[in-house]
Amino acid sequence: MADYAWIGLPVLAALALALIYAANRASRGHCFSLRLSGIRVNRLVKQLLLDLQQHRGMASAYLGGDKSFAARIEQKRGAIERDLAALDELRGLGLMTLPRLEGIRKDWQALRKDIAGLTMETSFRRHCELIRAVLYLMGDVAERSQIGGACAADAALVHALWSKLPAAAEGLGQARAMGASVAALGYCSSVARIKLRFLEERVGETMGWVSRDLARAGLAQTQVEPVSRAWEASHQAVREFLALLDETLINAERPTIDAEHYFGAATQTLDSVFRVFDQASDVLESAMAGMAGKHRAA
Repeated sequence: MADYAWIGLPVLAALALALIYAANRASRGHCFSLRLSGIRVNRLVKQLLLDLQQHRGMASAYLGGDKSFAARIEQKRGAIERDLAALDELRGLGLMTLPRLEGIRKDWQALRKDIAGLTMETSFRRHCELIRAVLYLMGDVAERSQIGGACAADAALVHALWSKLPAAAEGLGQARAMGASVAALGYCSSVARIKLRFLEERVGETMGWVSRDLARAGLAQTQVEPVSRAWEASHQAVREFLALLDETLINAERPTIDAEHYFGAATQTLDSVFRVFDQASDVLESAMAGMAGKHRAA
């Protein structure tokens, strides 16, 4: 009987190792799937962020007196509703904090109902609070889908993509909204000048943060080039926009640009920043899909 026991021990050990290997393999497979889902969910969160930022800028111009923005505000409301519906369909993935998502929807519905009767200042504040919650939602997705481990994504790239880049975009978005209201009013108060200068400095600072994170990202050369090109184009667009902001609003005796043209210039700049987001998301998704493919083939 003792001989049979010794024969069985190697078999049991081999079986245990096989079970451990299978469990680890299944865990890594789930890990890759989770991270791919996180990238895709945060693309949708980014779209909600973009549309809410545009709605804030349009509302600021409208409440400042430029009623030509009324039709576009209504169209943007429809886009925001579609964004929220798309996120609702993915709540079962477990990547979003559902109370936060529900709070965003509730606050958006209240803001949508109240907007026409708000002052510019109150509209701006409530939009900023709502957008802050969306930025936190993006962080929730990042935390739940990019937890460390063998299949974690590039940390520096993730920080740039899902933290620093949205912060830079939000600084620009606030400058767009505040500047649009100033342009619509045809007057820039001393308080508005101070706030715009602060936003100008904040944008420059956050753009620097993104640059440092992108420089640290562990990307292959073929991956670096498209992101770098998009970032360089965005940097140039931001410099040109900030120069426009200085010339036409901050340093002008009275605004020398109307709300329509200012909003358009700011939107083109923000679009260039979000193109970096899209390009980096493509790179991250491609890298993660490649790792998942190698895992399946192994």
